[in-house]
Amino acid sequence: MWLPLKMTLITGKWPRPFGRRGITFIEVMVTAVILSAGLVAIYRSFFIGVDYLDHLSRRLCALDLIESRVAAIERDFRVLRDVDVGRLNETVLLNGRPVDFKYNIQLKPVGQLLSVFQLDIALSWVERGREVEIARSAYFSGIGSTEKGKGN
Repeated sequence: MWLPLKMTLITGKWPRPFGRRGITFIEVMVTAVILSAGLVAIYRSFFIGVDYLDHLSRRLCALDLIESRVAAIERDFRVLRDVDVGRLNETVLLNGRPVDFKYNIQLKPVGQLLSVFQLDIALSWVERGREVEIARSAYFSGIGSTEKGKGN
């Protein structure tokens, strides 16, 4: 196929037989802005997810620490051993980083009942510059009941 090689008189440009070829600078810049915005959104959502998983791992560890502390205090309470109450600290490695957990433990009788006790445990730690706390209460009764049951 033969293509004419002369300029048009109206525009002064060479004719493009198959339509416009290539893209303009404006189109390239708009595409770059759209892609950049999408990549920034993906990047932000990834790090928000990582922060949330870090928060959940600390929270699950704290719940596990509280449950094990309640079980240990109940065991010591039932065999009439000294119970650790007050403020205690414990450091745990989570994801390769140490996390300082602080306990606040209170054990007190419930009302006029001398055989029923209330245990209140609050566990706190620092996360992203703010203090986070989880608390749990438990009730114990029947001092020495497990020792009596073992002998019979």
